[in-house]
Amino acid sequence: MRNRKIVPAVLLVGLVSLVAACSSSTPAATEAAPAATEAPAATEAPAATEAAAPAVSEAPVVPLNITWLYTGPENDGGYNVINEVAMNAMGTVPGVKVNGIFDVPYSDEASQITRQAIANGAQVIVDTTGIGTYLTDVCAENLDKVYCYSGADAGPQPANSASWWLPDWDLSYAAGVAAGLMTKSNIIGAVVPYEIPIAVQGINGYALGCQSVNPACEVKVVYMNSYFDPTAATKASKTLVNAGADVLRNLTDDASFCKVAEEEGVYAVGEYNDFASACPNSIITSTVWDFSDYMIEEAKEIQAGMFQSTGDSGFPEITPLKIGLGGPRLGTFGAFVPADVKAQVEGIFAEMVDGKNFFVGPIYDQKGKEKVKAGVELDDKFLFHGWDWYVKGVTASEG
Repeated sequence: MRNRKIVPAVLLVGLVSLVAACSSSTPAATEAAPAATEAPAATEAPAATEAAAPAVSEAPVVPLNITWLYTGPENDGGYNVINEVAMNAMGTVPGVKVNGIFDVPYSDEASQITRQAIANGAQVIVDTTGIGTYLTDVCAENLDKVYCYSGADAGPQPANSASWWLPDWDLSYAAGVAAGLMTKSNIIGAVVPYEIPIAVQGINGYALGCQSVNPACEVKVVYMNSYFDPTAATKASKTLVNAGADVLRNLTDDASFCKVAEEEGVYAVGEYNDFASACPNSIITSTVWDFSDYMIEEAKEIQAGMFQSTGDSGFPEITPLKIGLGGPRLGTFGAFVPADVKAQVEGIFAEMVDGKNFFVGPIYDQKGKEKVKAGVELDDKFLFHGWDWYVKGVTASEG
């Protein structure tokens, strides 16, 4: 999916030169062969093949300082917690050091924070917040100093930057299937930060997944205009329960929705983190945003001089779904979930892992108008950032 292979020359040469300087070894003159009069008997001389054999040495480790940017606090209970898993996984690569900067705002201050991180020695910046040009403009100013990973960025990337994300539309669809199989009221709810395309696709995927197993399913949405505001998220979750929702889902960063579900005796389907421990009596399952495998591979590619930019494609590098740890996956199922429900959700997710597209027409909007004709498949680029209308059965309001 990436379309250019770029290695900022000064940065790469600097890294390699440092390693070469640290790993070079030249035998000292005092270690030369002894004088002929002191030579050992011929029978004691090492075999010619042994004398000529070159010393075996491991490949030098390329040092790499990586800074991750997060919106909200470190221990938010959800989004930042799971992204720290990937950050720390990156830190297991030999030579790699990682650190995180939290509470990064969506403003010019994000650019200042990025510049300061580079001045402090960061050679890679990973943006989990979706700050867009606040990051990429700074990256373009520092082509020879830093590599950047711009989260969920549909804009053009400079030569030293790549946009990255995951197929959240599939995860949302799987969450909807889980909710649709468990709801009794046929109303499921979602607490959502902002009305933007990347959130709309998550809501629509949730609705279509639910309706695929429960045609009477409706989705009620409350927007709270913040990614992290536990008080507002709690209020929004209770509003949804009062409106009849008996399954709650979050697109916000914390676990408030889960706690409300536990208190109110309704179900929950988590997003980002595995929320099994936060509401064990309510959680059906979670869709876990684990980028560990992807980020480990990216660190190794940079060290090997193989970084690739996504350029002007307008589409991110998509981290593939995975059954098991290391990639985007299903989380723990609640102990109360019937075995047949668990098997059905896992079966659909396995089909997604194998590449099946569940976003196929006919698909109708809120007013019942056919927007996607029968048999037409929505592609990943549309699903990522092109969905600006709600599907049938969705009702959205401000919190």
